[in-house]
Amino acid sequence: MTVAVTGATGGVGGRTVRCLVGRGDDARVVALARRPEAVATHPRVEARRADYDDPASLRTALAGVDTLVFVSSDGAAGAMRRHHEHVVAAAVDAGVEHVVYTSILDVSPESPFYYAPVHRETEALLADSGLAHCLARTSIFADFLVSTWATAVLPTGTGRMSIVTRDDVARSLAALALSRETGTVELTGSTALTATEIAEITTSITGRATTDVIVPSAPGWLTEAFTTMFASVRANHFAHICPDITRLTGEPPQSYAAFLRSAVNARRGRRAASGPAGAGPPDR
Repeated sequence: MTVAVTGATGGVGGRTVRCLVGRGDDARVVALARRPEAVATHPRVEARRADYDDPASLRTALAGVDTLVFVSSDGAAGAMRRHHEHVVAAAVDAGVEHVVYTSILDVSPESPFYYAPVHRETEALLADSGLAHCLARTSIFADFLVSTWATAVLPTGTGRMSIVTRDDVARSLAALALSRETGTVELTGSTALTATEIAEITTSITGRATTDVIVPSAPGWLTEAFTTMFASVRANHFAHICPDITRLTGEPPQSYAAFLRSAVNARRGRRAASGPAGAGPPDR
């Protein structure tokens, strides 16, 4: 079997490639990226150029692929729609047999979230394409919250988030690609936390004080994406908990506290290895 992964230099795609290689089976792995030279080399990984905005490159890159892990694009909604249309059309043209698509947990028509319509439309594209497919609907990434908001208390009220790590999502995507499961799965954490609880856990582990969130100056679409995500969380659209990660991987999803401790310990290890000159400021 040949499994291709889009966005292979990104946070989810890169992890999925590593998970596929690490499973020890005989699947060939094709890493698709705009800059294939940036893909980490491995005897079982073939890097191919694939640009969401270049349909010809997508068709060429998908030649001989049995299963495609289609990691969704990002950016402005209009560009995402175009990119996703290109990928689905190229998969059909190339004769791909099975697609695993990274959708989101909140795809309800009532959702206020900026990206919900794009994901609904892509799910419909796949349904109409004739391709066998699995919709992997993910909750909000713990990694994203830490890197973007740190200890900020988000304006999400008492809404809860079943936040999930990119590592757990990647392990699940690899399992779905190899099993060729179809239908819909939900990739969530095992608990749903409020933003206040997340900030309290972060403070207890890092020692950093909590602050009120400040949405950074950004393009209009990005500001809308942030504010509508907060509204979606307030409505508990990301609160659902599902055991699919445990079923797919044989292991429960990592808790937020365990994820953060691991991240802090890794950071401290890197600082210790780099010595005083590269240590940087202490956590606070």
